Amino acid sequence: MKTSSIIGLIDSLIDTVEKGPAADFLLKAADAPLSAFEKKMGLDDAAKRVYYGRNDPEYKSLIISYYRSLKNRIEVAADRGGGTADESDFIGAGDRKNPTGSRETAARAIRRVEELAGSAREAVNSRPVILDGDTLTPRERIEKHIRFEPVDRVAVAPLPGYNIAGTGGISVREFMTDGTAAATACRNYWDVHGGFDMLPLNFPTGYLFPLIPETHSRFCSNWILPSGNELPKMEELPILPSYEEILSDGIIGMVRTENGHLIREFRRAALQALIFAARIAVLFPRMDLFHPYAAGIVNHPADLLSMWKGFENFMIDCATDPARVREACEFLAPGLVEFGVFTAALTGSRQVLYGASRISGSWISREMFDDLFAGVFKDQIWSLHDKGYGITCHLDNDYTPMLDFFRELPEKSGFMHLDQTDMFKAKEILHGHTCLMGNVHPGVLSAGTPDDVERICERLVKEVGAGGGFILSGACEVPVDTPVENVQAMKRAVDKWGWY
Repeated sequence: MKTSSIIGLIDSLIDTVEKGPAADFLLKAADAPLSAFEKKMGLDDAAKRVYYGRNDPEYKSLIISYYRSLKNRIEVAADRGGGTADESDFIGAGDRKNPTGSRETAARAIRRVEELAGSAREAVNSRPVILDGDTLTPRERIEKHIRFEPVDRVAVAPLPGYNIAGTGGISVREFMTDGTAAATACRNYWDVHGGFDMLPLNFPTGYLFPLIPETHSRFCSNWILPSGNELPKMEELPILPSYEEILSDGIIGMVRTENGHLIREFRRAALQALIFAARIAVLFPRMDLFHPYAAGIVNHPADLLSMWKGFENFMIDCATDPARVREACEFLAPGLVEFGVFTAALTGSRQVLYGASRISGSWISREMFDDLFAGVFKDQIWSLHDKGYGITCHLDNDYTPMLDFFRELPEKSGFMHLDQTDMFKAKEILHGHTCLMGNVHPGVLSAGTPDDVERICERLVKEVGAGGGFILSGACEVPVDTPVENVQAMKRAVDKWGWY
């Protein structure tokens, strides 16, 4: 039976149960055990306040309350905006590629046997070599850079993002909707480049579903999926009337329902995510030997507020009503930490991404940063640290004016992935305190020559890499159209100049 038929059958069964008299009974029966599970995984009262403000949710379980709130809104109200993905996007993804001829079927079976054989060989290899001369595993190398301990070489770990699709042999649309294709593309990307110090594990379908408030989620923006190899588009529309609405009623009323399709879409995407995870476990059997980039995600609340209010409106509020902006940030911050811890705990990872871009020196003064946002920034990071999580501080835009602030954060607790920040100034201020990651310019990676890339990498490796505490990477992620040769130039630069 085709995957599409199976999913259609599951949908019909679930729809029947949801509309039947047993639905409420099943939710009430699941409420207490699911609530206990949520608390064990880090989801508690602060997260409930984010969703429901001063109100009490219908159930003890936040997940069930969230689900019921969505169902109620779908049933009684029109959606705020148009849907961004059609239900068919996640129906039987991959069916169109199923071979029909016996020769193609045999070839596919042979590829699977070869794949399993390769996985078996990797499973017994406890010392993966990324560059000839490696004396440490990739995880050991990253951990030593974080702790500023002696290490064999500079680490190299470009964050590939959508660049995986083209190099891996699939379209961007497949990369976002087809778990099997996305996992295979990740492995193809790895094989083309011969590996890096972090694995290229990425399936961006999770961005499409607003279960947890995050800046790349459809929670904030209208996502328009690509039809082929173009990038998806995010149409950012103001959805928050006032900060008081968050304090009193939470953010549940802003959640998109995609014209009533959201819950069905989520079922399909969740299935594809499970397929992706299962395939990745086979294709990369020794993930334990590689340090994760991150699992859970925590945003500074200002990034979310700027999207909900509209960026221009938010900037005006920062100047004209700073007390209310600060209050909203302080209200949201603890719950956002709980959401990040919860998602990380579900994967078994102890590494959380902390993202902030709209409170950088690209947009605001250092004085405004200190007055409105530094306190919450510090509280969230220290909270994650105290809970035992390593932190991937992903800072888009330019944080050069704020660099000395980061010395107030826990030292040697993770790494800081920098975008437009002056990496050499960061090295001067933060060396010995915070491991740095970045920041080869995306324009050079996308449109430059391999020699151009090598020249930039040479200086980064020699100067920022001196004394350890450095991971060579792109600024944010590798652009979608970056040639294979330019990514390989980064690795070649480390081999030429990055040995200690």
